[in-house]
This record gives sequence, C-alpha cells and structure tokens, in this order.
Amino acid sequence: MTNVVAFRRSPKIDQPEHLSAIVVAGSRGAAATTTCFGLATALRLGTDAQVAAIDGTFGGGNLLDRAGVEPIDSARAIRQLGSRMAVSSAGAVVVGHGESSDSVLVDSLLADRNLARIHDVGTAVRSRRLAPLIEAGAAIVVATAPRAEPLARMRSALEWLIGTYGRDVLPRTVVSISHQLPQCVVDLAPIRDALSPLVAAFVEVPFDATLARPGTVDHRRLSVASIDAWTDVLDALGRIEAGRHDTDRRTGAGELA
Repeated sequence: MTNVVAFRRSPKIDQPEHLSAIVVAGSRGAAATTTCFGLATALRLGTDAQVAAIDGTFGGGNLLDRAGVEPIDSARAIRQLGSRMAVSSAGAVVVGHGESSDSVLVDSLLADRNLARIHDVGTAVRSRRLAPLIEAGAAIVVATAPRAEPLARMRSALEWLIGTYGRDVLPRTVVSISHQLPQCVVDLAPIRDALSPLVAAFVEVPFDATLARPGTVDHRRLSVASIDAWTDVLDALGRIEAGRHDTDRRTGAGELA
C-alpha cells in the first residue's frame, strides 16, 4: 500500500497520539462519516502517527464500509473490538460500530495503544454514553452541509452543547462545513462572521467528487483542497489540545447570532 498523495503541510499538533475528538453531525447527511475519515487520513499522512477512526453513531453507521480497505494485522487487533477493525488506504485503523460499544471504553483501549482517536458520533451527541468524553475535554467537530435545514440543526446542536456543558464548550468546538455540491447555494458569510469569534475554527471543506461517490474511499483519489481543509481543522484541534490547561484561553462568552 502506498501513501503517496499531494500534501501541503503537516498539521500543527504537538502530541497527535493524545488527540481525542468527536465528530458531531448537525443533521443526517451532514458528512460526519467522511469528516471523520478525512481528519484521520490527514492526521495519519501529516504526522505518521497511529490514528483510529471510530464509528460511534447511534444505531450503526457505515464508516467501516467507507474507509476499511483491508483486514487489520492480528498483532494490532484488540480482542474487545472483535472483528470490527480494518485499515484504511492511508494506514489509519478503522473501528466499526458495535451495538454495545462503550465510547469511553473504546477510547481508552485505543489510547492505550497510543492511537489518536476521531469518533464519528453522528447525531448521537445527546447520548449519555458520550457525556464522559465531552466532560473529559474531548474536542468537538460539528459537521454540516451548507443548506438551510442542516445549518439550522447545527445551531440547535451548538445550543444544546452550550446548555448542557456550559459556554466553555465553544472554544473547543470546530465548525466544519462540507460542500456536497460544486456550487454553494447558501451565503455562509453571516454564519462565519457570527461563529468565528466564538468557536475554535470555522472551516469549509470544498466539494470533492471522490467523497460524493458511493463505496470505499481511497485517500489517493482525494483532492489536495480537501486534505488542506481537514488539516486546517486539525490545526484547530491542536490549538485546543495545547490550550486545555491555559487559563488565558477564550471563554466564548458571546451570544450565537
């Protein structure tokens, strides 16, 4: 397997193996699965770190089908995860959904192997099983599409996070807008202007025909612009990680527009 792909720069994360982040879908069809795959890919390519992309969606998702291209070596397998492990084209570990999966247990098992963890939780951010991860300070990526209904649901998700965990959740939240059509039909400027001062980053991932196709995704077919955008998200996650214990960090005291 070759990992040769056009790559602009490495993400700015001092200790990528310590990263634990959840990708939240503002609504169904928000590209949380491909965002999780993309972040894991960009981190793996950019740092050569061991990375895991984890399907933690409620009721099951298709991350393993989309990203797992070959069985994992038995030496890297984890008994508790059974047969739900594979390797992506970039060499990231992909963990499929399990009906009884405990998100904290899965995160702990992978952390013990020194793997960075990107959890795709879909619309299940309100699930009580995710609360310990969020309360422990996991970074949050809210993924949505640039259409009216998904954007409205994204706002609802942000307001729920604030209402449940307090306004300090905003400075460790990244908003990722995934363009699913070649042209954007919504003016994102007002939303960007309103959110950028409050959240860790507001990043637009351009339309990528490779992601729009069904079936398994090979990272070597991704556009450079997509990898660049995911690297921008990772840079923000790196700043969150670096500033977790910084008392001078932003408090996110503003109001959502």
